[in-house]
Amino acid sequence: MNEKELQEKIFAYRLFESRLDALLKQRDMLINKLMELQSTINSIEDLHKSEGEIIFPIGSGAYKVAKTIDKDNVIVEIGANVALEKTAEEGKATLNKRKSGLENSINQLQQEILKVSNAVNQLGPELQDLAKEFQQQAG
Repeated sequence: MNEKELQEKIFAYRLFESRLDALLKQRDMLINKLMELQSTINSIEDLHKSEGEIIFPIGSGAYKVAKTIDKDNVIVEIGANVALEKTAEEGKATLNKRKSGLENSINQLQQEILKVSNAVNQLGPELQDLAKEFQQQAG
């Protein structure tokens, strides 16, 4: 093994580490979106059951009590900054469909994370052994 081959393996290892980091960040972002979607679905259910008053956040940990004019309908964004008024059930169905898509994306990411993680875990010890071998040859 020469120095160039060792450097190439180190470069590959760093690429795998970088890819793993990017995948983990992407997964975390999707998990946050998933939690937000679930919270929205729960809010629609709570709103539909409410007695006409809701508490909603206005920012910085402050909330406001408000009366609902129409608790049977919600406005849901359907894409490209277009929103439609739907019944609460239709709105929940739309959001549940998005949730299912996010769950599938997260599962696919998990599989990719596992592959890249395995490559990192396999290449790490191999690199250490090669570095020791190279030092012994040089020394």
